[in-house]
This record gives sequence, C-alpha cells and structure tokens, in this order.
Amino acid sequence: MSLFLELKKRSQDLGFILSGGVDIDSATDFKNHFQRYQNWIDQGFHGEMQYLFNGMERRGNPRWFLPEAESVFCVAWPYPAHDQSDGGPRVARYLHGEDYHTLIKKKLFELMGSIDDSSLRFKICVDTSAFLDRTWAYFSGLGWIGKNTLLIHPKYGSYFFIGSILLNKKLNLDPIILPNYCGHCTRCLDSCPTSALVSQGNLDSRKCISYLTLEKRGPHDLDESFKKKMGEWIAGCDVCQEVCPFNLKISKRKKMEFTFDPVFEKKTWKEWLEEESSSYKKRVKKTALNRIKPEEMKRNLQIAYENYSQKKMR
Repeated sequence: MSLFLELKKRSQDLGFILSGGVDIDSATDFKNHFQRYQNWIDQGFHGEMQYLFNGMERRGNPRWFLPEAESVFCVAWPYPAHDQSDGGPRVARYLHGEDYHTLIKKKLFELMGSIDDSSLRFKICVDTSAFLDRTWAYFSGLGWIGKNTLLIHPKYGSYFFIGSILLNKKLNLDPIILPNYCGHCTRCLDSCPTSALVSQGNLDSRKCISYLTLEKRGPHDLDESFKKKMGEWIAGCDVCQEVCPFNLKISKRKKMEFTFDPVFEKKTWKEWLEEESSSYKKRVKKTALNRIKPEEMKRNLQIAYENYSQKKMR
C-alpha cells in the first residue's frame, strides 16, 4: 500500500471526514495564492492581527517548517452544524466543545504514530502555524475556496477544521482542483451583517464580527449603528456559513466527538454578564474560547446584550 493510501485509510479510521494530499513542487499555482494573500495584507484587511504579517515568509514557503518537505497531507474534521445558542448569547459553532487545536493535533500525532516507517519525517500544522492551510487543502482536493473565503466541500459544506502534515516523502500526487460550485450565488455577501465581505473572496477583517469579538484587543471604537449590526454574537460569527446552500443540507449533522459542557450550553444572559473573571477563565480553559480575555468578553457581552434587549422590546 502506498504512503498516501495508508494515510488516507488510517485518517478515516480516526474520524476525519476528508483527506487528500499533494506534492509541493507540483502545486505551481501556489505562488499566485500567496500573492493574493500578500495583496490582502497590503490593503490592511488583516486589521491588528500583526502575526499574519510577521509570518509572511513562512506562509510563502512551506519548507520553512520542514526543510526536506516534499508533500502535504491534509485532513478535515467536522464540527456541529446546528446552532447551540439556545436563546442566549451566540457563540460560533467551532468554538463549542474541546479546543480544536488540541483535539486535531492529538489525532494527527496518533495518525503518524500508526505509520511504520522510521525514515518518515513530518511536521503537523493546525491553524496556529504560519502556514496557508486552506490553500494546501484546496490543492489537496478538500474543497474550493468560496466567496465567503472559506473552504467548501460539495458534501460536507464548510463546517470543518483543517489539519495539515508536511512530509519528507513525495505522495506522487498533483493538485486535485474541485470545481467551484458557488456559481451566481451571493448569499454570503448579501447576508454579512457588517458588509465585511467587500467583494467575492475578499474579507475586510476590520468589519468582521469574528475579528471584532475574537481578535480585537481593548475597547471598541465603533459607532452605535455599527454595534447594532453585531447582533448577539459574543464570540465569532457564522452568518456567512448559515446561509450557504452547502451548509443548509447538513444542519442536522450529529455532534461528533466534542465534549459539551451543559453549564456552558445553558448559560443565561444574566449568568454570562455577572460571571467573575476567575470563574470565566476556569470554565473556558480547555476550549478555544480561552483566547478571549475576561475584559474583552465583558465588552462583547455588553454590546450583544444591548442588541438582545432592543430586539426584545420591538
């Protein structure tokens, strides 16, 4: 069995819904993807996320992580597609449950530990590395890059995480480019509450609710009309995914291997607003919400609760 087929089979056994690979040197269009990324940075659309600028050299050269890298193996791990806000503050679906960085890294190390090849060297990247994981997943056939900038698969939509493994051996695979099935649909652009999707495939993070609730540090300098557009989101935003036709048909997908905290799921507005910082930090310690500091969560909650209260008064 070839290395690729072995990786593919074992990744499926571990619960990954998609997998694919590509030899680095065969992805000749990578330089164009990287150029688009550079242009995006040059326009200032990354906002205050300085780490996206600082990691420029690494993003443009996958061998920065593993000098002897010859290929990339990519996988997709699903997260629940149904809204779990239950009438309270809204948190993006991917932020529920165990921190996905920990979960996927653990699975990928388990995957590589199952390959009996002492000469195989690898580097695992899960979101935190300065690595263009979406681009390599695109070359590996895991989906196309939609107008909302997310990777979309015709069967699984976009509710999934991407994991990547750089390998020191070729997989003997050229890029597998899926057709772009977005067609004339512009639901994501039309539905973005803050018009952050300034054009097809072009996101101005500075207007994005996910950026404003997760990445922006300190107080917001936003006018009241803009704050109203942020709705009841306190961490992330799923609107451009919720309206996507490829996600609508999988909205009842079961919860897969996430550990859900009943207290977290059922927390009321009052409980969120009155929670002490120490309690909050302890509660979110093992979740991806831990990136939001207590003072910034309170900032988000104040905006969201004001919007919730005004909606209830109508």
